[in-house]
Amino acid sequence: MAKQTHYPLQSDEKHMEQIREAMRESRKALDLPLPDTFLGRRTHEPFPSEQDDASPDGRPRKPG
Repeated sequence: MAKQTHYPLQSDEKHMEQIREAMRESRKALDLPLPDTFLGRRTHEPFPSEQDDASPDGRPRKPG
């Protein structure tokens, strides 16, 4: 059975609750996924016409 902690001063109890709240918020932040830097990730797929109209070097062809 867990031993009850006794805080002799009311301010100590309030301080411990603030620490617990900060720890809960920190835990939530640690549970979030890592931020995405967009490096090496495609954010959209090109339209099919852009893929078909591209020249072999990957640049779009000029009309005409």
